[in-house]
Amino acid sequence: MDHYMNGVSRFRWLIVALWLATASFSLFALPDLQSIVRKTEQKFLPSDAESVQATQLMQRINPSVRALSNAVIVVSREKGLRDADLRWIEQLLELLESKKTELHISSVLSAQSHPELAERLTSEDGTTRLAVVSMPEADFEDATKVTLNELKGLLKSVPQGVSAVLTGSAPLSQDFQQTSETGLRRTELLTIGLVILILLFVFRSPITPIIPLFTIGTSFVISRGLIGMSAGFGVPVSHFTESFLIAVLFGAGTDYCILIVQRYREELRTGTDGNRLAAMTRMMKGVTPTIVFSASTVFAAFLLIGFADFGLYRSAVGVAIGMLVTVLAALTLAPAMLLVFGKACFWPLRQSNSSERESPKLWARLASLTSRRSAIILLSTFIILAPLTLLFQGKRSFDDISEINPELGSVVGFRLVERTFSPGEVFPVTMVVTSTASMRTTSGLAALEQASSDLTRVDNVGEVRSAVRPLGRKPEQLTIPGQLRKPNVEDLIESMIKDQRLMIEGLQTLASSAAPLSQGLIGIVPAIRQLENGFSKLIASQLGGIGRVTGSNENAGRGPGSIDSVSGANEQALDYYISPDGLTTKIEVILESNPYSDSSINSIPVISERLRDSLASTAIADPSVFVTGVSAKYYELRGISYRDFVYTGLLVLAGITLVLMLLLRSVIAPLYVLLSLGFNYWITMGILEFAFVKVLGYPGLSWTVSFFIFLIIVALGVDYAIFLMARFKEEYRPGGVVEAMSTAMRKTGGVIGSAALIMAGAFGALGFSGMDTLVQIGIGTLIGLLLYAVLFIALVVPSFAFLLGESNWWPFRKQADKK
Repeated sequence: MDHYMNGVSRFRWLIVALWLATASFSLFALPDLQSIVRKTEQKFLPSDAESVQATQLMQRINPSVRALSNAVIVVSREKGLRDADLRWIEQLLELLESKKTELHISSVLSAQSHPELAERLTSEDGTTRLAVVSMPEADFEDATKVTLNELKGLLKSVPQGVSAVLTGSAPLSQDFQQTSETGLRRTELLTIGLVILILLFVFRSPITPIIPLFTIGTSFVISRGLIGMSAGFGVPVSHFTESFLIAVLFGAGTDYCILIVQRYREELRTGTDGNRLAAMTRMMKGVTPTIVFSASTVFAAFLLIGFADFGLYRSAVGVAIGMLVTVLAALTLAPAMLLVFGKACFWPLRQSNSSERESPKLWARLASLTSRRSAIILLSTFIILAPLTLLFQGKRSFDDISEINPELGSVVGFRLVERTFSPGEVFPVTMVVTSTASMRTTSGLAALEQASSDLTRVDNVGEVRSAVRPLGRKPEQLTIPGQLRKPNVEDLIESMIKDQRLMIEGLQTLASSAAPLSQGLIGIVPAIRQLENGFSKLIASQLGGIGRVTGSNENAGRGPGSIDSVSGANEQALDYYISPDGLTTKIEVILESNPYSDSSINSIPVISERLRDSLASTAIADPSVFVTGVSAKYYELRGISYRDFVYTGLLVLAGITLVLMLLLRSVIAPLYVLLSLGFNYWITMGILEFAFVKVLGYPGLSWTVSFFIFLIIVALGVDYAIFLMARFKEEYRPGGVVEAMSTAMRKTGGVIGSAALIMAGAFGALGFSGMDTLVQIGIGTLIGLLLYAVLFIALVVPSFAFLLGESNWWPFRKQADKK
């Protein structure tokens, strides 16, 4: 360490210059993280997820049209659309059709282009009409953004009294991005402002805060560029990445700088030679292991979530890169800055060699209290706080619409459609069915009708649309002139009659058998009746929709019930819902509830199972069902996120346990530290859920909140335990547990309090982001970190140490004694 600090002292100006140059290179030469996030926001589901496969299969239905995103034009007048309004809509749609190539539009679905769907695209009260514009690029692509801006420009010419807005996947995604970026900028400013105020309060100097601010600011700029670059190599990023990067780096990084500065002050006060370099060397010997192990827990926690399946969770792995940069800066740049400032570092305060200001008196009193009343403190803490854990019921909300500024057009449009149509109209559940044989047959259409009918009887299903019922109603008749070959139909009927005769003959033979079988026949009769009903339904489904059957023997080669074309609107319905080869079709289910609600999400497995059961008994060959849509995706995400929480949570705890064991050379001490962290997490979640659900009326906490609060509270909360326990280990002498812990509390209490205040402030700034998820994470982290520092580090963890005595170091007590 002496040689290292001599080098830092000798090249302190060069070290500062190199860090500054690296930050400049990162800022101007490396990829911009925010730009990358704009293009990769939604790529979070695993590639083998059912909804992802369904989306890919849907491309087969209309392979000539590339449609990766859509926008819904919502035109409304409060007292009903007038003829002039409808003419304006027609002119708008004609313009869009004529400029499809110029505007990068794949297709336009409207009452004008598809008259058979006019009723579906107009609200029952006549106040609202919809048109769906499909675009060839994904929601976050620049081309899609340009198209949306062009559409918004065209909507400005709307007649007086008429409202025209855009909603749908692309507008909602773009507005979500705008809301998150606005919140991010607000969070950045608040975080920096709060950190400056807290540092001024802690150090009581305008000079000292420059050191952590410059150190962490440089680290942040470099980390941001490195994460942007690593995204090109497959590291996932999201709007959470930069938000967490700011909070963690300015929180944890500033904590490390405070530890360095405060320990440096302590060494200057207690040193007898007045040599600043010697004091710096002693300081670095003392804090380097603490900082390295402390940062290791944060690094390990964020690195290990890279093993999660869910991309949104994995997008926080970039924070691990930031922690590496921050630790390197804390151990090189911060000491160099202290040496650069020299005596002016603590101006205007004068440095004294006395140890009178060694620590706050409060922590000395807490040390005395916990050493004398350890068991009582532990028992009373549990009795008082345990009921708070019961407030956490795990209620979650998947409504991402609530994350977006409600005044933006996409949300206004979505709420309007929700009121005037069905809540699930904008985001229907799409069920993709594949088969090994064409479904463009009478038997295939009859099977789809039966499946559609079965789905309408499921709770929460408002409407079912498919090739045989494009308007959501059961068709009175399928008119297929000249498409079915007469000999084939006659053969089909003759075959079924023949099978019935054979069955009757078999039953007569069975009835004439020995008497013991007569009782068995009684049980068979109901089954025969069901079988007869089944035959009747089969014949009805084959023939009920056929109007006129014509043809000749020369055209019989296409097989039974094949369809060449369907007249009128039915042809368009088939092409819209069934692929050209007939092997893929889609069924749209409009749910009665909000697509983001628990009711809609819980409906997914029910309708999926009902469709599979319905198709299993039809003529469709080897049917497979894939479900997609907002509700379906969140159903999958709910399962994936829960499994990831359990799996990665255990990995994070294991990683932190290993770091603590290596640092403390003990098995017992890490266990009660982890126990305190876990108890603190449940208390925090109980308070947070009570505040947002019971008091503020939210349906639940945002669905990612519990995972990220666990990650942050455990990974960052353990830092304070490391600050205390590392000093405890440093001060320990055989038989001196009470003295060692009391000294550790006195000397680190002030640092821990300041560090917790800064960390809580950094995450508390997220509470002003304007996005429910970040607000809840910010407030939850603020509660959890302050609670852990004030209660658990001040009372619970020391009480465990005092109570266990020499057992703190089990099973390495002998090695500790040799010290």
